[in-house]
Parts: sequence; structure tokens; C-alpha cells
Amino acid sequence: MTEKTGLRRRDLKGPDEFISTFGRTIAWCKENRTKFAAGAIGVVAVVALALGARAYMQMEENKSARDLWPALDRAQGILSAPYAADPSQLASVERILQEHVSRYPNTRDTVYSLYYLGSIAFYRGNPDLAISRFRSGIATGKETGIMKYLLLQGIASSLEAKGDFMAAASSYRDAEAVAGAGMKTESMMGEARVLALAGKKSEAAALYRRILKETPDTPLRDLVEIQLAQTE
Repeated sequence: MTEKTGLRRRDLKGPDEFISTFGRTIAWCKENRTKFAAGAIGVVAVVALALGARAYMQMEENKSARDLWPALDRAQGILSAPYAADPSQLASVERILQEHVSRYPNTRDTVYSLYYLGSIAFYRGNPDLAISRFRSGIATGKETGIMKYLLLQGIASSLEAKGDFMAAASSYRDAEAVAGAGMKTESMMGEARVLALAGKKSEAAALYRRILKETPDTPLRDLVEIQLAQTE
């Protein structure tokens, strides 16, 4: 007795169609070797270009770091207290940083150079130049972690130095949004301070109270309470 499989002719149509289509594809490739080869070469070229660009960018990052960090190590004392540095030494460090930014404009380490250039401009009493340099650091799109906070804080401090208190308050809020736990209080105090300077003492007082509520054990508690008393 013949066993029935339950398969019908149309159930076998799929594999037949696949085999037929595959055969037609092979035949087309044989007849159009030049077109097929050009297409394959094009795909390989795109992949190779992508991999090559990635390798080049990493090479640029490595070169950027090698050029910058030895100079920063030597200048650490100057950059930690630029207001007390010898003017000629500070000018030398500034030149090195500017050259680094020009040579490697799109690397992660350029963010550090722009931050220090902004800090130097700030301590020289040029807040507009400082703001420009800090914003350039953010514009690279490579400011991550603490650097984003430091750049935003630098902009806020520079705006405060200019007397643009409301813009400074907004920038301190931006810094607060990306601040780590230990730095958030500093940004909040900066915002409260410039709000008071702008005549918005009730808003400043509310912010000082928020600091005391959110961080009751802050080492700045005494200072916060003094500032709060002056706004009430």
C-alpha cells in the first residue's frame, strides 16, 4: 500500500523556485562578469574605506595624546594656579595648547586644550574669550564625563564675571544637570549667588534651602546658611 505523505505539488514549489532563481543569478553573473566584479569591488571599497577611516581616527587620537600630555605634565603647576604663574611661562603653555588645537581639531584631547585655554583667558580677565573657548570645547562633541561639567561651569563663571547674571544662572543650571554628586552643590550655589546678584533674592533663598534639604551634610553648610540669611 502506497503511503501518503500529505505533500502536494504546490508544497514543493518553493524549493523549485529557489533553485531556479539561484540558477538564474549564477547565469547572470557569468554573462555580466564585468558588472558583477565592479559591484563586488565597490562593496569591498566601501568597507575598506570605513575601516581605514576608523584606523586613521584612532591614529590621530593617539598622536594627539602623545603631543599633548607631556606638555601638560610639565605645565601642571602653571595650569593649577595660572593667576600666580610667570607671564612668559603662561604664554608658552598657551602657545602649546593653541598649536595642539590647530593640529588636532577633532580629537578628544582637544577638549582638554580648549578647557585650559578658556581657563587662562578667564584668569587674564577676558571672559568673552574664555566663553568662546569653553563653547568650542563643547562644540567638538567629544566632551564627556567631568569635562562637560567643567566646560559648562567655566561658561557660567565667565558670564558671572561679565555681570550677565541671568545667563550665568542658566549656565549653572546646565552644569548642575550633568554634575556628579560632589559637584552639584557648587553649581547650585553658583546659581543662587547670581540670582541674588540679579535681585531675585526669593529665588536664591529657595535654592539655598533646597541645597540644605538635599545635602544636609555638605561641608559648605555654614556658608550656605550665611548666604541664605543674607537673602531673607
